[in-house]
Amino acid sequence: MKGNITYYKILGVNENASSHQLRKAFCKLSLELHPDTTSLELEDAKNKFQKVLEAYENLSNSNLRKLYDEKLRVSSVKPNKKNLNVSNTLVMDSNNQQLVGNRRPFSNGEMFSLFLLIIIIVMSLSLAIVIAYFTGKELGSIPTWLLR
Repeated sequence: MKGNITYYKILGVNENASSHQLRKAFCKLSLELHPDTTSLELEDAKNKFQKVLEAYENLSNSNLRKLYDEKLRVSSVKPNKKNLNVSNTLVMDSNNQQLVGNRRPFSNGEMFSLFLLIIIIVMSLSLAIVIAYFTGKELGSIPTWLLR
């Protein structure tokens, strides 16, 4: 694994980096390498940005980071004859079933969006009931397409 490029090297941080340091390194690299903001060729920029994004996604999740660090430790202790390419630890192994269903918590913006969505749905239903009441429609009527 010493010859391979690790996620830590891609992001330019050490193995003990905090989540804040990881995010800071990701933001810096994403500004430099994003295909819309870089002067690199489009394909080269896409490939480099994908590697940075993959590294950040795997290292920012604590469970995936533990798995990745364990794979790094195992491969550095006893090198395998075949090349272990730890390119995507998001793919779940059959022995890692505890990660299924593991999600990050909602951010404040996502919670606010869900709150607004619920408010809009409730207001729409209330408005429909009020309009139906004032136009003389029955709320408990059966649609004519159901009557046959």
